[in-house]
Amino acid sequence: MRLKSLVRRRPSAPMVVSFVALFVALGGASYAATQLPANSVGSAQLQNGSVGNWKLKLNAVGARKIINGAVGAKQVNSSQVQLRVSSTCSSGAIASVGLSGSVTCTPTLPNEYGSNTTSVTLGTSATKVATQSLAAGLSYLVMAYPHVVISGTAASAQRVQVDCTLSVPAGSGTPPPANPTTTTKSLAVDLASDSHSQAGSIPLVLPVASSTSVQPATVNCTGTSSPSTPAPTVTVDTTISAIQTAGNN
Repeated sequence: MRLKSLVRRRPSAPMVVSFVALFVALGGASYAATQLPANSVGSAQLQNGSVGNWKLKLNAVGARKIINGAVGAKQVNSSQVQLRVSSTCSSGAIASVGLSGSVTCTPTLPNEYGSNTTSVTLGTSATKVATQSLAAGLSYLVMAYPHVVISGTAASAQRVQVDCTLSVPAGSGTPPPANPTTTTKSLAVDLASDSHSQAGSIPLVLPVASSTSVQPATVNCTGTSSPSTPAPTVTVDTTISAIQTAGNN
């Protein structure tokens, strides 16, 4: 058979069909890769480990996308998240809690302090009501509950406000605390001309960091009235309680 006759021969019908099928197969794969119907890709179509960090949109995974209990100790950064306390002290008390949840025990119980005072009548300026010294080298939770009694007879309605401050000086440490630790709360009442006394308490709670020197915890109170005359009588008594707290490291 001559070469010229082979070139001029038309392709057979089966060959044409084969070429068309091949073209459709190749073109269809390309179409499917770029024109996927909505919700057509599920878990079965994703290869394990195929979605990496760079494929996730920022803030795309929220609390609703995480199964309860899926994130545990192995998934958190132990330098930023403190794990649940994992042990106890058979005697004494917990001195500190580590990031891993382990505890350091101390054979001695936490120090506790408490002081009571008799009623102190407030003057025209800040008046010291009570003080309590705290041992050095320890951190504390300090609490005071000044009880205020206001009495007097006003010709008209008179507003009386008592401000009480629980404070601990900065002391010293490494590094030293920058400022004193304080908390201030107020009690305000209205006096009438019936000569009845008014009373109330002011809760004060203050966490105090450790210091290398003895720290005095002090409660000071100030009373003001409007109008200022006649001046009411304001008496205050309080307790100061402090308990040593454990540290976290």
